[in-house]
Amino acid sequence: MFTNPEVPLDSLPSADDLDWQPLHPRFVRRLQVGALVRVLVVGIIGSAAYFLMTSGDSAAMARFADRLLPFALTAFGLFAASVLLWPMIAVPRRGYVVREKDILHKSGVLWRSVKAVPFNRVQHTKLDSGLLDRRFGLANLSVFPAGAGGHRIRGLGTDTAEQLRVYVSERIEAEALDPADED
Repeated sequence: MFTNPEVPLDSLPSADDLDWQPLHPRFVRRLQVGALVRVLVVGIIGSAAYFLMTSGDSAAMARFADRLLPFALTAFGLFAASVLLWPMIAVPRRGYVVREKDILHKSGVLWRSVKAVPFNRVQHTKLDSGLLDRRFGLANLSVFPAGAGGHRIRGLGTDTAEQLRVYVSERIEAEALDPADED
């Protein structure tokens, strides 16, 4: 006969009891450098627009540009400050936990999420690193479960990312060899 008893909520493990591993400390600086590049691009485009508006024959356009300049500079300053400070807030709130049967990843400041990927559902893994990631000695681990999009853990040290990839791959093989252990 099928039974499905209730589980008392106080007997469930708490996510706070987990030993969350932080991302690599250089990840904050890597995100800030990437943001600085975007800030510079926006600044160059804004400067070019201001130059084009004030260098033309239209006095009305030049006056408009001069009146707009303080607001544009304020908006640009707020934008620059926010994208440069945000990594200092966001990165400490990210982390991962590797357990015997799954890997968990938490992220988010305003909207927080914890994603769990059981090893018996993982089809493959991937390591990648962009130009800035390599410059800072970082890598990203992507884990692709069956029937769902991949889960990406960014900001790992290259050695840590490779160790995790090897461990997850070994767990995938172990789960494939022992399918009876799916409880």
